[in-house]
Amino acid sequence: MTRRLPTPPSRWLALPAIVALVLVAAGFVFQAAGQTERPARFVVVVDTSAGPEPALVSRAIAALRQAERATGAEGELRVTRTPTEQLSVTHYFAAKKYDSIVGFGLDEAIAVAPVAARFPSIRFALADERGAAAAIDSAAR
Repeated sequence: MTRRLPTPPSRWLALPAIVALVLVAAGFVFQAAGQTERPARFVVVVDTSAGPEPALVSRAIAALRQAERATGAEGELRVTRTPTEQLSVTHYFAAKKYDSIVGFGLDEAIAVAPVAARFPSIRFALADERGAAAAIDSAAR
């Protein structure tokens, strides 16, 4: 004949306490980390396939730094020497999900149209020397 041992009363009290503790812990809602707005990311591409243009490059650098200071945006500068390099740079930064690409002297058919078709969310701005500061400032916002 087998005899059962009596269950101690502390064991019966522990079970409801554990259940209550689990329910209380499950009832806490941890606030999800909010989406913080990240600064705009843009790239300035200056093509020098027609020959070196140090004035345009220095003007683009100055406008880029000014836009970064004014808006907190993150800017990059790339200087290309061939249409193939233009395509490579524009495609790379579009694939990296940059917000805008500002181009000076880019071949639109080679470096802009195919990338714009594949990445429709990327904004492109093609400008000349006179519109450098305005185009870069617009991309930074």
